Amino acid sequence: MKRAVLLPNMVQFPSESMKRYAAELAGALRGLHSADWEFDELECHHVDRVARIVPGEPGKKMASRLGRFVRYPLMASQAGLNQSTSVFHVLDHSHANLTLSLPRKKAVLTCHDIIPYLAAKKLVPIPAGRATRYTFPQRIRCMKRCRFVIAISESTKRDLVEHAHISEERVAVVYYGVNRAFRPTDDDTRTHRRTELLQAHGIPEEARILLHVGTATRYKNTPTILRALARLRSESGLEDNTYLLRVGVPFFDDEEALIDSLGIRDRIVHAGKIFDDALLADYYRSADVFVFPSLWEGFGWPPLESMACGTPVITSNVASLPEVVGEGGITVAPEDLDAFVDAIRRVLTNSTLRADLRTKAIAQAARFTWEQCALDTLAVYEKVALDL
Repeated sequence: MKRAVLLPNMVQFPSESMKRYAAELAGALRGLHSADWEFDELECHHVDRVARIVPGEPGKKMASRLGRFVRYPLMASQAGLNQSTSVFHVLDHSHANLTLSLPRKKAVLTCHDIIPYLAAKKLVPIPAGRATRYTFPQRIRCMKRCRFVIAISESTKRDLVEHAHISEERVAVVYYGVNRAFRPTDDDTRTHRRTELLQAHGIPEEARILLHVGTATRYKNTPTILRALARLRSESGLEDNTYLLRVGVPFFDDEEALIDSLGIRDRIVHAGKIFDDALLADYYRSADVFVFPSLWEGFGWPPLESMACGTPVITSNVASLPEVVGEGGITVAPEDLDAFVDAIRRVLTNSTLRADLRTKAIAQAARFTWEQCALDTLAVYEKVALDL
């Protein structure tokens, strides 16, 4: 019996998407019911005692750093002494330091993107924090210790090979899956839930809804969405009833100022963060179009979730997004406002195009399953075990 130990992020680490990846992958691996493999997970918490002794934010930061850089490496080192384990899989490159405590020949790491590193090299037009110039090269050095690095898209693999200089044969592409909560429903159910959601947010039932899922990162390119909404307000045939429904974090301060300067605040509704997949799926299905003009992505979960729900997607033609969206959506240059507005206009005013995109979106999303993710991940584990 071969054994794989999964090392997810520290429990208190603030990344909901990485918690989802860890939970979905672990569940799918066990769901394979492999006769040859068993799977375990480490669970590391921050050093809570420090947070209790040192008050406020400084105590929380100290507790987090001690957990991430002291307690968790010690746990990994202890696990690495187990000779019966064939593979140790660090599930997020933000915890790449854990590879220093693991046997090199048995270490696998998933890299979700290297966007901060690309930003520091001015290859992605977003600000890069000063610390990134030091920390990300350190993470890359840790990645290079691994037997294999799993990239979540061909685009991320190209970035790792070209910019991180990791040899191509040591990078395996394994796509994410999409949770089964994200699926189309019949027209009556969709219409009923849409009416309920629009009423809850005070949006007229006849409104045309642009949906966006936002995070606290600049590469999501929210200003382009805001400028597009302002342009669409004056479009003939749209009756000035186009709304932006935003799910996720609040807007940045400069984005708030842009909203006021464009005079579109009465056409924007912020629904806040939504952690329930079934409810989030209702939001996707209630939208007329999902807009995602991101400047860069390692994968692009929100467009995939939208397509799985049957909602047309307009996104960027850069990085991983074309390979994820395929023919299931429209892609344009992320900084081409005219093309972005034109794409939205066409989807909102052409019912035949919407129906065609819906059919193609559902078919494209069906290619991405957690079972396939688990199978492809297990294939990487088999290669590691074969080399031992």
